[in-house]
Amino acid sequence: MEQFEASLAKAVEELRRRVGEAVLIHHDEADGVCSAAIVETALEKMGFHVKTLCLDKLFPEVLVKTLSEHRVTVLSDIGSAHVGKIEENIGKDCLAVILDHHDTQPSRKSNVLNLNPELYGYRGERDASASTVAYLFARRVDKGLSRISHLAVIGSVETPGEPAGFNRIALEDSLKEGVVKKWGKDFKIVAEGFGISRVNASQILTILASVGYYRGGVEKALEACLKGFTPEALSLSEKLEEERRRANKALLATIIRRGLGEKRSLQWFDSGSFFKGMGSKVLGSFTSFLSYQRIVDESKYLIGFMEIPREIPGYGLLSSNYVKVSARAPSKLRRMIEEGVKPPLSKILPEACAEHGGFGDGHSVAASGVLPVGVEEKFLETLDGLAG
Repeated sequence: MEQFEASLAKAVEELRRRVGEAVLIHHDEADGVCSAAIVETALEKMGFHVKTLCLDKLFPEVLVKTLSEHRVTVLSDIGSAHVGKIEENIGKDCLAVILDHHDTQPSRKSNVLNLNPELYGYRGERDASASTVAYLFARRVDKGLSRISHLAVIGSVETPGEPAGFNRIALEDSLKEGVVKKWGKDFKIVAEGFGISRVNASQILTILASVGYYRGGVEKALEACLKGFTPEALSLSEKLEEERRRANKALLATIIRRGLGEKRSLQWFDSGSFFKGMGSKVLGSFTSFLSYQRIVDESKYLIGFMEIPREIPGYGLLSSNYVKVSARAPSKLRRMIEEGVKPPLSKILPEACAEHGGFGDGHSVAASGVLPVGVEEKFLETLDGLAG
């Protein structure tokens, strides 16, 4: 913890030397949105003018263009798997700060600061959400920012079980601040504009940012983090959730009727047009849900595909057409991965994506990536070989 705090202090010092404009890239679900709201608040406290860019995946072309146009780039809940790419493309006088909890590698450049608990003996799947990392950073900027510690509590819903490790620090601060209180077996967010459980708050923010990604949902989610949930935001989240629920139900019925594609170590499906108009994060949520259904072989990796629109809100058009791939380990396979019997998705999925012109990242039992349209079958063959 002392080493991590020292790294946070260094990051704050380096940022203070470059106060001006900064771009903040973040993920499109509750942890990503909460961490972005925390980081944006901290950067503005330091005197930065902040531009935000929300992505489900960190497309190399977007990363390269962003690094070339900004002196300071901060990546929240995204970026840890792309340290090498960031090092390759960052300018000599520029700075990149990564606040994340996904599987990663150390940075070799002094102007690429990778603030990830996994590099300090903690587990990103259990001990820290990106929001918690962002909160510890913000607290280092100004102790008064403990008033937004409840955002880290909401973001940490992503990590299962009772809050532990870094997550526990954020929870204890929020209880002291009076913005969170114990509520049965869970915790209730009592900061102004909330008044709901941390789980419900997380669900609403994820729905707004992911299902509503192409319809202004991200902006609504960021606003809700700092001002609370307005009736308009709650109404929109209900409408979007019903839309997603209908799509999930229809896709599940189709998969049950047609069955899953299968290889020696894999099983897969294509979501077709069921999630049209929604952000690609919904594919990961559905794949997680599907991994618990009886139709799934619990010993095989589960893979889902979804074509991605070329338009990225706040950025513009991608140069090519891509497909999102989400992967999950069902319960039996999850135990095999934890015991070292089967390889982690965080290793084999990025490798298989890279083999076919794409990229990927994630955790040991849940990962995702992006591929050029048309290479899906070759990708499955490669991944099946690595999985075996």
